Amino acid sequence: EANTKDVIPLFSITYVIAILFSILSCLRFDCVRNKVWVATFGVISAGLAVLSSFGMMLHIGVPFVMTVANSPFLILGIGVDDMFILLSCWQQTDVHDKVENRLANTYKEAAISITITTLTDVLAFYIGLMTPFRSVQSFCLYTSAAILFCYIYSITFFGAFLVLNGRRENSNKHWLTCKEVPEEGPVGQSKWYNLCCVGG
Repeated sequence: EANTKDVIPLFSITYVIAILFSILSCLRFDCVRNKVWVATFGVISAGLAVLSSFGMMLHIGVPFVMTVANSPFLILGIGVDDMFILLSCWQQTDVHDKVENRLANTYKEAAISITITTLTDVLAFYIGLMTPFRSVQSFCLYTSAAILFCYIYSITFFGAFLVLNGRRENSNKHWLTCKEVPEEGPVGQSKWYNLCCVGG
């Protein structure tokens, strides 16, 4: 318990670093193809999984011990990993294809690996329930439930946002303002104008 209290302040720093890395790695110099919002919603998806699983476990009466406070960091890692797998498969699809077909191809490629990693992770934590230590049992229950919710949110919530983002890209709209932008910049405009207001 004392170790957990010492480690929790360091976890907040690692949360910030992991979230910033996820978002910045999806930054593009094309104002239409930019994936900043996709990365943001991927992180939100992992956060929703933690909230849902913790809420469910507390509702059914599973005791919350200090070791469980380390679980969200694991879920953030798994959720961001799922996000990068889905995003990588999405970017390998044909940009000019229908959004529905792009999502189908994305799921066809990514769903198997996400499903297998989820099942193996959940199985590993369910095996941990056989330990005689109650704190470890609680940690394993909370974490395995969070991993299942993370999978559900990645397939549903994050997949839905990929579709919305794909429709925005097909309409050649800016990632921040959602207003349509020209594919080629006017003659004589600065490089910064072309970087911020032209794309697709």
